[in-house]
Amino acid sequence: MVDGRQLRQVNSAKKPPILYGDEVSPPVRFVMMTAAHLNIQLDFHPIDLFKSEHKMDAFNQINPLQKVPVLKVDKDVICDSHAIAMYLCETTKSEDLYPGSALARAKINQMLFYNATTLFPIDSFILSEYFCGKMPSGVKVDEWFNSLHYLNTALSVSPWLAGDQMRICDFCCASTISSMETVVNGIKKFVYLKRWMDELEKLPCFEINRRGLERLKYFMSLYKPN
Repeated sequence: MVDGRQLRQVNSAKKPPILYGDEVSPPVRFVMMTAAHLNIQLDFHPIDLFKSEHKMDAFNQINPLQKVPVLKVDKDVICDSHAIAMYLCETTKSEDLYPGSALARAKINQMLFYNATTLFPIDSFILSEYFCGKMPSGVKVDEWFNSLHYLNTALSVSPWLAGDQMRICDFCCASTISSMETVVNGIKKFVYLKRWMDELEKLPCFEINRRGLERLKYFMSLYKPN
């Protein structure tokens, strides 16, 4: 089983970066999958979102935004999952997930920003409503399906979101989409998107995503709206 806490350290002379997070969070799983795929060791410090540990003073000193994930590298702190994943890619010699080509990076960044501005805000809204006892409205569900339609169209042209090879944007969007599938089962409506997700689920690092989804489903069972 792949565990983000036991990944091989790239540079054994240095202490591994500290990752604060909760595997229930799609952005946290995105970062952990990226690290796992790159064989980067992270010192995982769990922050239980359902115990509001992200709002406690100790964590507030690390990230005043009170959000996860947070990566602490020595005295420096990075507080955005997209930036963290890009940083991890930059620390390795591998260009597997984030190549040096300006055009290749632009295509990857485009999908990262799509997650940040479109996919994840819908996910966050719908799941927040769910945990407040409300099922998603038809308007929000339609908005979600429209966002998936865009990705499905992109995947009808190439097997991966940014072209012919898997990149960090695939991990990023997959973590968000898989979380939404626990509430709005919509991926089956999109042939290319379903095929893409099936390929990702074959990866060893995707065990991290499955583990986080199981944790999410557990809490969803406790808070299920009437």
